[in-house]
Amino acid sequence: MKGTLAFRFRRFRFRGTQVFAGLGILGLFLAWHQASRAFSGLVVPGPWETLEAGARLLSDTGFRDGHLWVSLRRMGLALGAGILAGGFLGLVAGLVPKVRALVEPVRWILTTVPGVVIVIVFMLWFGMGDVMVISIAASMGAPIIFVNLADALGRVDRHLLEMARVYRFSLKMRLVKVYAMAVAGPFFSALVIAGGNIVRVSVLAEVMGADKGIGHCMSLARTRLDTPELYALALISMCVAAAVEFFLFRPLERRMKGRSA
Repeated sequence: MKGTLAFRFRRFRFRGTQVFAGLGILGLFLAWHQASRAFSGLVVPGPWETLEAGARLLSDTGFRDGHLWVSLRRMGLALGAGILAGGFLGLVAGLVPKVRALVEPVRWILTTVPGVVIVIVFMLWFGMGDVMVISIAASMGAPIIFVNLADALGRVDRHLLEMARVYRFSLKMRLVKVYAMAVAGPFFSALVIAGGNIVRVSVLAEVMGADKGIGHCMSLARTRLDTPELYALALISMCVAAAVEFFLFRPLERRMKGRSA
């Protein structure tokens, strides 16, 4: 009986969270609508105009194949490279403090130098195109994963490690029951932040130095003063980041925590 009540309470709490999230989105749209009425359409187009522009873009095969897919491919490759680089260095740095001290100056540079400066420098190094966008976005996401993993491993409870040695846990049990439990939360939180950063920086790099992609379309819309299309492209990029978080990272996090429990 108590288990049933607890399940119902958690289910109600989850639904309540969804309701408030929906109210927050509705509030943003209402504020957006009021801003569009207070300012010129060249400054803030209405939500309906923006959604219509977004529907036109998504129904255009040329945009989907020549720009949207290109941006998604770049973002996916950048995310994979950031996870591999930041994850590997973070794991090693968490276990070997000297490695963290060695890598820390590079991490500090990447997290403190403005993104525009990074874009300009990488444009000089790699030219304009895929390599430039992917390398910039990956270098902005990797430090976030690196720091979170290194910190999480550094905070692993030493008493748990000692208990694992006393009870002769196998290497697999130590990884799953001790390290995975300590790393799972910070790692997936880092993925959420890194994924959002990669989407933003990828679009910025495309605006400044690419002839394809969502950012390139934004640059063209700005030149034409097509504000509804500009806002629609921004909304599409935000939806990409939201889809990656809620349909990829969050399910993986729940699955990982379920296996570790």
